Order: sequence, then C-alpha cells, then structure tokens
Amino acid sequence: ISIVVTPPIHAPNAFSPNNDGINDTWQIPYLQFYANVSVQVYNRYGQLVFTSNGYNTAWDGKLNEKDLPIGTYYYIIKLTSKSAAISGSVTILK
Repeated sequence: ISIVVTPPIHAPNAFSPNNDGINDTWQIPYLQFYANVSVQVYNRYGQLVFTSNGYNTAWDGKLNEKDLPIGTYYYIIKLTSKSAAISGSVTILK
C-alpha cells in the first residue's frame, strides 16, 4: 500500500511585479507536485491573461511581455482532470 499526501493549495491573493526582487511573481506553493495542473488567470472583462499547463513558470503580471495594470484578476486552478477547480482572485500591486 502506498499513501500519497498532497498539501493543500493556497494561492497568494496579491503580488507586486515591480522588479524590486520581492514578490515579483505570483508563485503558488506546491503546484509543482501536480504534473497536469492547469492555471488560468483572467482580467475583469473575462480576457485570458495567463495560462500554464504544468506549473513551470510563475505569472509575472504581464500579458504579451507588457505589464498589466494594477487591479484584481481572477484565477482557476485545476490540479487534475478529476479534481474540482480552485478559484479566487489575485491583486496586482505596484
């Protein structure tokens, strides 16, 4: 018998991509343990601004290499194809 323990996922609710070296990316602890995780981030108009299949790169607050404005964005995280989605909001601060 093998037992697999997966830590709970708690996404930070804010980050500050201002290149000061502190909280410059939206890093979600433990996502690297889920091989098929998908992360999607949308702006308030429903436009997809970030997507990741497998969590190889944390979001840097940019869309097409351009800084996104300060504000609240909404995310959906699917850990596996069979798990319920985790959703919430994250705020970009400067």
